[in-house]
Amino acid sequence: MYYANENIKLYYEIIGEGHPLLILHGFSIDHRGVKGIVEESIDPNKYQRIYIDLPGMGQSPTPTKMINADDLVTSLFEFLDFLIGNQSFSLLGYSYGGYLCLGMMKKLSNQVKSLVLLAPVIKANSADRTLPEKPSKQPHSFEVTNNPIFDQYKHSVVNVTKEGYERYLNEIYCGLNIGDHDFQKSFQESGYSLSFEKSLLANAIDCDSLIILGAQDMTVGFQDILNYRSMFSKGSFIIIETAGHNLQIDERKQVKEQLKRFWVVD
Repeated sequence: MYYANENIKLYYEIIGEGHPLLILHGFSIDHRGVKGIVEESIDPNKYQRIYIDLPGMGQSPTPTKMINADDLVTSLFEFLDFLIGNQSFSLLGYSYGGYLCLGMMKKLSNQVKSLVLLAPVIKANSADRTLPEKPSKQPHSFEVTNNPIFDQYKHSVVNVTKEGYERYLNEIYCGLNIGDHDFQKSFQESGYSLSFEKSLLANAIDCDSLIILGAQDMTVGFQDILNYRSMFSKGSFIIIETAGHNLQIDERKQVKEQLKRFWVVD
């Protein structure tokens, strides 16, 4: 299905019934980057899962005019108003999707029942991020048929496994391989950051929150959001020592267990 306003056209997919949960993927991939881990972890009878592809990614076409992060958050407000009105909902955001979730919290916090952030972007400018030491790669002992893609996979994870590689192909690479790459590059250069980023975590987030971080995340790190730990009044922070940015690929079992535990209590 599609939702459109004057700026964007969003592909979205709804699974199940119950409390609405909006799920936002990371930059340059599509909704499949988080769909697998969510569907494996959630009570299918408790939540209505709303997956979207961000503009110019997945099945969402390129915007008719150039947009920025503020425009995107505004469009997400309008999309939610169209879909669920003023009823309460929950949010899950991975990487850049987490950044957008925090942007949405600035306006819709009273409607948000719970928040899940997976390896979220906190600082749009990568040069400003606090990153850990570069992890050492573990040896692997399985054959592959496409060495260039496998090299991409090895570069993006900490734990190189056959199961992880299959998930990478089905959840990450499939999204990287489609979409408008020229638009993505332009957006990243001129529209990626929210104008109000400095006040993103200036106010307390009072809903139940789960923040899962990879201790070896060389893309966004984990320390920057820990500096705002006190702003999550009902927040649980989980740092997975053996995971990088693609933590749902690196440590599937641990991430799944943490999500299940959170959603059972929520």
